[in-house]
Amino acid sequence: MRVLVVLVLAIVPAVAQSPVVRVVNSSHASSTDFTIGDRFEILITGAPNQPISVRTMTFGRTDWSAVIGWTDNTGRWSTGGQFEKSDFGGWNAVWTVGGKVAGPPMQVSVKAACWPGGEGFSAGSGINMTLSCDTSEGRQRFSTPSQEDPFRTPDGRVVKGRANQQTQEQYRTEILQYLMGSGMGTTPGALQSSRGPIAYETAGDETAELIGTLIGVNALTDDETRNLLAILRASFEKPENLRPSVRTPYSTVRLLRHIGDFTDKGSLKREIDETIAYVQAR
Repeated sequence: MRVLVVLVLAIVPAVAQSPVVRVVNSSHASSTDFTIGDRFEILITGAPNQPISVRTMTFGRTDWSAVIGWTDNTGRWSTGGQFEKSDFGGWNAVWTVGGKVAGPPMQVSVKAACWPGGEGFSAGSGINMTLSCDTSEGRQRFSTPSQEDPFRTPDGRVVKGRANQQTQEQYRTEILQYLMGSGMGTTPGALQSSRGPIAYETAGDETAELIGTLIGVNALTDDETRNLLAILRASFEKPENLRPSVRTPYSTVRLLRHIGDFTDKGSLKREIDETIAYVQAR
């Protein structure tokens, strides 16, 4: 995904409150599908002069970016690129503008440029896929990235492959990331793993510290926020088992208040306030 241009648009006044993101096929304006070789443009509209970040998810991998740009004084920002062979399979992306999730979540599937009616063969292993087919350049093989392969984000950064040997902190962070996205954090025993009691290893305030470091400047969806609340409640469920250094919820309260500051829904704000009261009472 070679990034071609980053530009700021200042033609139409931006919508001030709810950020919006859309992806456009610059090579085929009437198409909503993408093929290797197509150029694309990502357009964001939000409040003026706000930081932008993006969370990219592709085939079991997730990258949480730092600030990659800012909306201009009309609330506009855009970036463009071209899909390459290494982008086969595509990605999902959640954009954050000024601490708020830009809607809707982006889903892009990048297809191979196979000849219509030509011979082709595909095979899958888990979430990954390999495709061999006839193209204008002869027969080619296309593969989605494995866990160890690098991948490119929508804004053109290259993310390194997953390390074969993870540290305990990397492993625990990956588990917490999965629980936030899956909702498994709401089920009994969800913070347990084959390596041992995740709930104890990352219990108490350390859980919020790991999650805060993971998400950085990125916002969470409403469902992810509710999953996060369940995880934090579980991490303080048995205060008698907590180490003294993680028993006081300083980082937990700070993280919850930060998330609450960017939440518009009153019902979700109440759930956040209730979780703050819960962990403080433990």
